[in-house]
Amino acid sequence: MQFLKSTVMGLGSAFTMGSVGGLPFSLDTAEAEAKDVLPDFFLLHGKAKSDASAVSVFKSKQPSSALSQNALRRMKTLRHPNVLAYIDGIDVPNNGHVFIVTEEVQPLDAYLEDIRAQYGSNSEEEKVLVAWGLRSILSALKFLNNDVKLIHGRLNPSSIFVTKGGEWKLGGFELTGEANMNAPFVQYDHTVDPRFKAPEIARREWSSVFGGPTYAVDMFALACVVIFVHHPQFSSASSDSGRVPSGLATLVKRSTDSSPTRRLNPEQALQSAYFDLRFLKQMSFLDELAIKSPDEKVDFYKDLSAHIDALPKHTALFKVLPALKAVVDFGIATGGKAGGNYKLDPSESHMLPAMVKIGSQLAPEEFKDQVLPTLIKLFGCNDRAVRLQLLQMMESFAVHFDAKLVNSSVIFDNICTGFHDTSAVLREYTVKSMLHIADKLSDTNLNTKLMKFFAKLQTDPEPAIRTNTTICLGKIAPHLSAATRGKVLLPAFCRALKDPFPHARLAGLRTLVACDEYFTYQDVACAIIPAISPLLLDISPSVRDETMTCMADYIKKIKEEAAQMNVREAEERERQLNEEPVPAPIEPAPTSTSSSSSWQQPPNNSTPSWQQPSYAKPKSTSSFSAPADDFGDDGDAWGDDLDDLTSPKTVPVPAATSRRPPADAGWSAAPPKPVHVTPPKPTSTSAGDDFFGDWGAPSSTGSSSRTSSGSMSLHKPPVMTAPAVKTPIVSAAEPKKSLQERRAEAKAKREPLGAMKLQAKPKGGDNWDWDM
Repeated sequence: MQFLKSTVMGLGSAFTMGSVGGLPFSLDTAEAEAKDVLPDFFLLHGKAKSDASAVSVFKSKQPSSALSQNALRRMKTLRHPNVLAYIDGIDVPNNGHVFIVTEEVQPLDAYLEDIRAQYGSNSEEEKVLVAWGLRSILSALKFLNNDVKLIHGRLNPSSIFVTKGGEWKLGGFELTGEANMNAPFVQYDHTVDPRFKAPEIARREWSSVFGGPTYAVDMFALACVVIFVHHPQFSSASSDSGRVPSGLATLVKRSTDSSPTRRLNPEQALQSAYFDLRFLKQMSFLDELAIKSPDEKVDFYKDLSAHIDALPKHTALFKVLPALKAVVDFGIATGGKAGGNYKLDPSESHMLPAMVKIGSQLAPEEFKDQVLPTLIKLFGCNDRAVRLQLLQMMESFAVHFDAKLVNSSVIFDNICTGFHDTSAVLREYTVKSMLHIADKLSDTNLNTKLMKFFAKLQTDPEPAIRTNTTICLGKIAPHLSAATRGKVLLPAFCRALKDPFPHARLAGLRTLVACDEYFTYQDVACAIIPAISPLLLDISPSVRDETMTCMADYIKKIKEEAAQMNVREAEERERQLNEEPVPAPIEPAPTSTSSSSSWQQPPNNSTPSWQQPSYAKPKSTSSFSAPADDFGDDGDAWGDDLDDLTSPKTVPVPAATSRRPPADAGWSAAPPKPVHVTPPKPTSTSAGDDFFGDWGAPSSTGSSSRTSSGSMSLHKPPVMTAPAVKTPIVSAAEPKKSLQERRAEAKAKREPLGAMKLQAKPKGGDNWDWDM
């Protein structure tokens, strides 16, 4: 039996090593690094295994004792906002240790060092935080001494702990008990620090202790704590009472009175003017938020939001923010519906500015963990006041949204309900909110769904909504797809130019200029300039002035583009000339007789026929005898100088190709020397080749009539010609060109000016229609 008993005891001791006595918590601090904060306990840091939330673990230094067991019992039963919050605990059997798990805290002396390092000694922040802490301990003593009728028995800086939010909590209840001889503070009074021991306790005058007020012993100790906080080298209340601020001098003096009956009651101490601070009032209201009326809550939320920057950062993050989140969670729990939506109290909407402002001080990852889940829940709220506050503050927290969350039904679909809401203010802020999430919207939501809403809102009865819709569309234009920009922007902005509201027209003008990178020069010349021209005489001076500026900018751009077109056209002509192949020289055919090799000079100073250009192929007798391919020579004079359109040059055409010189002519030409002759162009053309036409030149014998083919020639009686007689030709037969050469030559003649062409039909004088 003894063997089994020792084995079980050993297992129990081993079970508690490095663990929390079998509780669902794990330790983050090794026992060697544990803080010796209390005479009977070490302070360690741990985490809950369920949600990894941080906790503090008090582990007894020795196996279970009367003092550690008393501390565990008092922690379980004492529940107050200013008493250290108990989470779990265990007294491990078989001579094991006592474990007490509480909210995450740190010792008071460590906290004072932190705030002095952060804000500076004697800073305003330190004064406010210390005042808040002292009032919290007074409130805890009021509960302990006046309400529960217990004496703490060992109140000193080591029994005060501070949360991450800066709240001071009363702990260290090892000596706490009722006022009788069996109380632990009577049995173990020797464990109390003499500096914080009341005179009657030091003299062991228990009758005075039991006969006096319950709060007398603890109020004396609290006065000593006040001195210690302001003067860490505190030695005794009698010698260092003058080290405290003037606002606390009365409290210290009355609390350290030698007579227990004359000492200050903690309830009276709480009425001191020293604690009449805005910050302390805010914290008190926050603790009692659940029992306040809606009107009181609205005033509190507004005041809190206005002075949120004055709060110490750690207090705002770890005290105020959790309290505001709890309000939302409570509203969801009590106002939820089957469909997932719920309705909060209208006063709760006023807390959102404070919540978002506090959350903006967090790192991005901390914001996503602590604030974002609450905001997502609020998007499902049906209350218009809450929805409006969310839309108004979208800019502050939209940066923390990812694309998946934005495109979910929780965010985008709930926001879109505001587009068709009956409240004009809600519709307006819904439009404005799109500026902050447009870059995260999917293609369907942005380019399809949102554009449909915007198209409807451009005809909204409210002028401000129409104006803001145009402005918003211009700002989100970079996020739209190219196809959507082409279909939406120009029609939407031009519609705004016709709006009866002057600011809407002004918005249309400015968004046109802001988005000019998405419009072509063709859009500017054909659509934008005609659309803004009527606004040059608008009834609104601001619209007229803006239109003048816009028009001047657009005209300047069009002039610059026209100049660039001229440059590009000249470069294109030069390129085509450089690419045109040079024909090889053609040797003249030999003549067999003298009659065929000699010619008399023709009358009227005309040049020899072999030097004249031939515009007809030798065997062409009709305009319909053109080559079979589709790329025949045009003969439309596209190579001429287009600057002289009013007086086109008349091309000399020989009257007949079979004319012989008179037989009695005395002048005979010698056989011509070989010269470079350009191959003659065929006169047989298609119906629409010659855009200039024959402006008075006589018809050529053997060439087809342009009138018969639908060309622009003057109507003259046809010239009767004799049948053509075959005569020797000076030049050799034209070498047949390949299909590629003919295509290139035809293309060069048809498109000498790039994209610009002249229509075939003139409209009187120099008035030509240009096809851009």
